[in-house]
Amino acid sequence: MSSAIRNKVMMVSALILVCLGIVAPTFFKDDLPKWWPASPIKLGLDLRGGVYLVMGVETKEAIKSRLTSVGSVVRSDLRSKGVAVAKARVSGERQLSFELLTDKGLPQLEDHMLQEYASLQRVSEDRTGGKVTVVYEMTEREASEVEASAVDQAIEVIRNRVDQYGVSEPIIQRNGEKQIIVQLPDVKDVSAVKRTIGSVAKLEFRLVSDPTKSAAQPSVTRKSRRGGEVRLEDEILMTGDVVDRAHVDINPQTNEAEVSLQLNPVGATMFDRITSQNVGKQLAIILDDISQSEPRINERIGGGRAQITGSFTPEEAHFLAVVLRAGALPAPLKFLEERTVGASLGADSIRGGVYASLIGCIAVFIFGPLYYRRAGLFAVICLGLNILFLLALLVIMKATLTLPGIAGLALTVGMALDANIITFERIREELRAGAGNLAAIEAGFHRAHWAVMDSNLTTLLSGIILYALGTGPIKGFAVTLSLGIVTTLFSALFVCRLMIDSIGLNNRAGKLSI
Repeated sequence: MSSAIRNKVMMVSALILVCLGIVAPTFFKDDLPKWWPASPIKLGLDLRGGVYLVMGVETKEAIKSRLTSVGSVVRSDLRSKGVAVAKARVSGERQLSFELLTDKGLPQLEDHMLQEYASLQRVSEDRTGGKVTVVYEMTEREASEVEASAVDQAIEVIRNRVDQYGVSEPIIQRNGEKQIIVQLPDVKDVSAVKRTIGSVAKLEFRLVSDPTKSAAQPSVTRKSRRGGEVRLEDEILMTGDVVDRAHVDINPQTNEAEVSLQLNPVGATMFDRITSQNVGKQLAIILDDISQSEPRINERIGGGRAQITGSFTPEEAHFLAVVLRAGALPAPLKFLEERTVGASLGADSIRGGVYASLIGCIAVFIFGPLYYRRAGLFAVICLGLNILFLLALLVIMKATLTLPGIAGLALTVGMALDANIITFERIREELRAGAGNLAAIEAGFHRAHWAVMDSNLTTLLSGIILYALGTGPIKGFAVTLSLGIVTTLFSALFVCRLMIDSIGLNNRAGKLSI
């Protein structure tokens, strides 16, 4: 054996040992030490079981929410300057109107909007009964940007909620322009998942309307968590954007679960001002348009801490803390599709796929040595190494193995032997033409090289196209098929040739065993 061949043998041997170390956790996870560097192959939802959801983001609502927030902030800012703003309303899809009690505050409104919200264009002005109504409109460009960012923000919020929910290895990705796909392995309670993911979690702080004041006072009505309705002032004093942390506590006096909020510095300052200016009044805490509680402000509250009470169960309090920590969705979600895959179905899929692959391998293992003798035995060994290399690549690339991926694995078995068959038949042709053993092997591999490369690269191109244009299961098949082609070319053209060069094909009579 020449030194060049010996070096190649050592290189392939080292590669085999590395691949065995990479694949070992997939089959012997419980028997390996914790410091083992590799991890098992990730299984897809169809093999592990879990929940598959497709959601549409109602992006038009994100525009209305943005305008509502702007209207609330502008109204609060102008009131602090002595400008009487009666109403701030969102009309249509992109318009925001302000109603002033007199026209004296009109210049201040215009200056404020020009300085702080220049992207909102003034489109009309109406003077009726001494009041002035000014309408501003969001440009189409900004509206498109708000819609696009709403989907990105929704993905991040969903990811934060899922992470806090404790789901391992979730898949959360955009599907088209306004849809989001969520795959949660090992999750059975789809209703709880939908509740956690789909809750908008829009948190607002408003004062309860004083019944002794004039009925003309601007107010809104909200449902109460305890039943009935609560009448509130229409001004939003603070929103959930200022919440830094949220966790569940048990009230020692009532022994009930409550949600404690830690506000960020801006929120702490706002809450300090709100409580100091409204001692004796009730402050309603509203989540998704439902008043959770309306505690009375007995004194100024500093330190940036607040509590949400309301006879919560521990599960309800945990859910509320999760969605508040993750933040509010920029727009409501609409569930378009949902599927639940049981763990037993996933186990059956794995079992069926493994059986199919084993039957294919056994058939190949029997056919190879019977028809091609020692060369067939080399092909079978290369086939086993091919599968090893493929599984190792799946682990390294952190690819997810799905049921279609197992189909791609089974297809790789057949394609791998086909590459060897082309080479062996070329060698037989050379032998029939009268070539010597070494010449036949050299010419056979040389002539088969391009045929094997051409057929496999064509299939690889198809796999790349399937991956680029396909979704879900199709991508899983494309990944396994494409990686299988790479390992097949390496095994058939390099490893098999190395085995023939190092071990040889000659039988006792000096003829090639092929």
